[in-house]
Order: sequence, then structure tokens, then C-alpha cells
Amino acid sequence: MNRLERVIATFTTWAGSAVLLLMALQIVVDVFMRNMVGAGFPATADLVSKYYMIAVSFLPVAFAEIKRRHVEASIFTDMMPRATHPPLYALGFILSLAAYGILAWGTAREAMIQTSRGAYVEAGTILFPTWAGYWILPICFALMELVLAMRLIQVLTGQFQDVATEAAAVAEPLNQMD
Repeated sequence: MNRLERVIATFTTWAGSAVLLLMALQIVVDVFMRNMVGAGFPATADLVSKYYMIAVSFLPVAFAEIKRRHVEASIFTDMMPRATHPPLYALGFILSLAAYGILAWGTAREAMIQTSRGAYVEAGTILFPTWAGYWILPICFALMELVLAMRLIQVLTGQFQDVATEAAAVAEPLNQMD
């Protein structure tokens, strides 16, 4: 794992952990306040849905690619000669770069619109700002773009490690028994 991958993995791990901890703490405080005081913590539902859940859902996307844990449908590519794998990986990374680029651009555009509007929701008697939560998606997609660009460079320079899929790794010792 190179330095940039370590930085991204560390950032997403710590940020995701902090978000989960804060979300759990806020929900516990909200439940406690509802039962003891009769009124919950202000804007808990909005904070959870507009910030915490988005971060928890999308921060791990880049981390999953760094750890090579995204779903790979390799039933056919496992049967192909190894020499065909790098071009297929390159094509996959190029298509993924395009898809995540479109997602990053579209969500960044929406984030800019919501930021300029000062987007908010009414939560009881307060106006709860939601514009900042719109920036979570473009940040997560941009991190994935960085990881995919690194993967593509690794493929093009011959540094990409074509690891066997778990199914192939399990089947290989069985084939050697024959």
C-alpha cells in the first residue's frame, strides 16, 4: 500500500469511526432526554439523516477499494489467460473513473447550489443548516477517484497485483489434489 492509500485509508477509518461514535452518542442522549426530560435532543433525526448516515454509507467506498473488497464478478476472467487481466482491469478502472467522476461532479454541483442557498430544515423551533451535508458525497467520490486513478496507474506501469479471487483461492488447492 503506498503512502496516499495509507492516508486515505486512515482518514476514512478515523472519520467513519468518529461519525459512528457521534451518531451513537447523540441517539443515546436523545433517547435519555426524551425519557427523562420529556423533550429530545434538538434536530437529532435531521442530523442523523442529513449528515451521519450519508458519511457512514459513503466514506467506506474508497477504503473498500484500497482493501480490494468490492464485489468482483470474475467467473469468466478467472478462466482467461493471465495476460488478458491487465487490459480488463484497465478498462474497469477507466469505466469506474468515468462513473465516479460523473457522481463527484454532479454531487459537487448540487453541494454548491445548496451552499449558495444556505439550505436548511426547520427542526422544531430552530433552523437546522443542511448545506454542509451536501459536501460529504463529493468528498467521498473524489477520494474514490484518487484511489481509482492510482489503480489505473498501477495497471499501466505493471505494478498492479492481480490477486486471485477468494473463490479461485479456495478452488486452487482442490484442483491440485486431482
